[in-house]
Order: sequence, then C-alpha cells, then structure tokens
Amino acid sequence: MVRGEKAKALTDGTGTTLLAQLAQVERYAPMVQYLLRSMQAGGELAATLVEHMISDAEAYLAAGEAAGVLRPSRDRAARTRYLAYQATGSMVLWFTLHGADATPEEFAALFRRYIDDLALPALELFTEGLLVDRSMLDEYLMYVPDPPPGDDAADAAR
Repeated sequence: MVRGEKAKALTDGTGTTLLAQLAQVERYAPMVQYLLRSMQAGGELAATLVEHMISDAEAYLAAGEAAGVLRPSRDRAARTRYLAYQATGSMVLWFTLHGADATPEEFAALFRRYIDDLALPALELFTEGLLVDRSMLDEYLMYVPDPPPGDDAADAAR
C-alpha cells in the first residue's frame, strides 16, 4: 500500500495525488500504527520490515526520477536509505513524544496532527532545499576519495 501510494505521489508531478492522500490521511493510520509499533519493538522483524520499505522506496524514487518529478541522485541507494531512516526515525520520535500508547481511535487523530505538523517543513525542504548554495557539497565531494558521479547537466544547472 505504501509503495503504491508513494509511487502515485512521486510520479504525478502536480501535487494533486498528494493533496488527495493528505485529505484522507486517517485511513492510513492503522497501517502506520502497525509499522510504528513494529519498529519500536526492534529485532529481526523491524530490521526486515525497514529493509523491505527501503527496497520499495528505491523503486518508487526511481519511478519519480524516470517521470521527471525527482532529481537524479549520485547514489540512489544511499539517498533512499537516508530518506527511509529520516522518515521512520522522525515518526518514531514524534509518536514516542506525543502518544506512543494511543488507542487505534486516538492514533488516527494523532497521525493527522503528525502530518499537519510536518507536511509544510518537509515539502519546503524537499522542494526549495535548505542550503543557499552547493559549497558544502562541493567541498565534501573533493574530500571523499571516490565520490559517486553526478549528473553533469543537473550540476551545471545548479
């Protein structure tokens, strides 16, 4: 379900799918609560679940690149893993602080609040970026012994 919904949002290119998903975010609450509890429990199940999520994410991020909605990455697998860790880590932390013991009925309202709290800063960061120039990236690429190749056209445009 996550793979299908993310693929729709990341290949649409208009935001229409994202807005439709946000309008009915409570319907995803039971699945998100299950994912959250599985990750909090840790162990092999959590590790396997996260690896499956990362594999799925790599596929829908590749579809977003192919659709021209996402910028190509120097290292798609590394970017995917980072985004998965960032998203799941923020979710675990937020719900730990705001209602880890919520009932399923309470969780749907909390999930709405989580989305409302994070949608704007996440979209702003992903669409407009954080840093005003690429000097830190350029310095890092000079520092690492074997940097992954970039997209020359994208690099020139930046």
